Amino acid sequence: MNSVLQKFCSEHWCEFILFHSKTISVSAGNSIFSAGEDTLGIHILNKGKAKVVACTGIGTDRIIRLAAEDDILGHRGFGGPWKYTVSAIALEDSELLFIPIDIFNAAFKSNPDFAYYMLMFFAEELRESERLATQLPIKNVIASVLYNNLQVFGFEKDSSTKLSHTLSRKDLASQAGTRYETLVRTLAELNNENIIKLEGKAIHILDIEKLVLLKEGN
Repeated sequence: MNSVLQKFCSEHWCEFILFHSKTISVSAGNSIFSAGEDTLGIHILNKGKAKVVACTGIGTDRIIRLAAEDDILGHRGFGGPWKYTVSAIALEDSELLFIPIDIFNAAFKSNPDFAYYMLMFFAEELRESERLATQLPIKNVIASVLYNNLQVFGFEKDSSTKLSHTLSRKDLASQAGTRYETLVRTLAELNNENIIKLEGKAIHILDIEKLVLLKEGN
């Protein structure tokens, strides 16, 4: 059973939701849903990792969010014309619980704890979007991106410094809204300052306190 539902919905509602939902598998690199498609429901990651991508309007895409186990995808398609405004792509082989929109709406209205959790989730995502929209130096933005990767994916089980999943340099640049060359140069700078350690494609976070200071604009 999905732990989000188990934690915030009554046992009766958990059974009801699961009965009317379905589990889907998406291979790495494939789309979970795409911008412009009708909003048919919401997805909760049972296992795996995903990225949420928005079109910038100038012919390029930007990663606006990362998702891991128990995270929710598809809520940006709520309201208005009820179409997804962003795309979600699996970063690795993933399994998701798909909840039809009418079932989700019924659960939302009937489970106060679940409704409160969703409201706080929406508020936090909006707050983070507004913070990233401020004009911070690119070094601070990239520090924020690295910290976000840590918060979502965590460290490998057998390491206290190595990110469990390191995005490609192209995806990191996309998430930071900068050029590939700028991203690589800034990572090298952070490496030289012993805030991170570059190990091939992998990234180690050596000094979380300094990374947090940077992401906050200091």
